[in-house]
Amino acid sequence: LDTSVNIAFPAITRGFDLPIADIQWVVICYVLTYASLLLAFGRVGDSIGHALVFRIGLIWSAAALLLVSCAPGYGAMLVFRCLQGDGAALVLSCGAALVTSLYGEERRSRALGIYTMMMAAGLMIGPLLGGALTAIWDWPAVFWFRIPIAIAPLLLLRAMPAPPPRREGEGLDIVGGIALTLG
Repeated sequence: LDTSVNIAFPAITRGFDLPIADIQWVVICYVLTYASLLLAFGRVGDSIGHALVFRIGLIWSAAALLLVSCAPGYGAMLVFRCLQGDGAALVLSCGAALVTSLYGEERRSRALGIYTMMMAAGLMIGPLLGGALTAIWDWPAVFWFRIPIAIAPLLLLRAMPAPPPRREGEGLDIVGGIALTLG
């Protein structure tokens, strides 16, 4: 549902009294952060369990969304958008792997299809919802409305099986992960 933010750009520029060109950093901070961390967090999920990383990502995302919606200034908003990108990387890096691990081969393609359909639905609904929320409550609404959406799966996933134990001999390549992120 992050596409809802794009619709709020004019309201964000007015709210922080920004030139329109500066709004690009609202997207760049978020996308660059999650894209650079996606593979590293996926590897962390392989090591400590996708379910655990996914849950951490949901909590992280909810906290970051709250911070962004309450940002006192543009600089703080950009920092909080980076934090939101961290949460997105945690969730997105393990989402498909989690779905794959929870369903047997006979149901896996259907489960992945539903997962993909939900991602596409969010892309389509986001701008419509963003426009309505911005019109009614201003730009912070495009962030705070997703807090319950990040928290709800935590309640629904309480019965999810425990993450598998860490596989021996497959440690994390910290230096490689940092190099990949910086690259």
